[in-house]
Amino acid sequence: MGQHRFVCDYCRIEEFHTDTKMAHCCPDCGDSMRWDLSNIGITNGDYSHVSDSLAMNPDQIAEHRQHFPDINVLPDGRPEFTSVKQQERYLDVTGFTKQTQRIRNKMGVTRVYAKDL
Repeated sequence: MGQHRFVCDYCRIEEFHTDTKMAHCCPDCGDSMRWDLSNIGITNGDYSHVSDSLAMNPDQIAEHRQHFPDINVLPDGRPEFTSVKQQERYLDVTGFTKQTQRIRNKMGVTRVYAKDL
């Protein structure tokens, strides 16, 4: 069982957990901690992510490509990222932030994911 690194972006605190619970709260400020995926190797290129939450109106795709030519945008307006670092740079430039997402499965169990990773 591996360790998962969680980071509080506000307090700059990190914690390591071996449990499968995907959400942890910062011991200092109580805010949700971000699950850092860099320690599991997907920042090295084995990553492709289409973001629903960062989607834009298809009419904005041409302008988006002028500002971000290295980020592919699907015809429906969803950006496609090829690495975690690319997505993090995009978030830094645009000012968007990753938010915790709660998803309920068919059995009624709620899981929390750091989205968009």
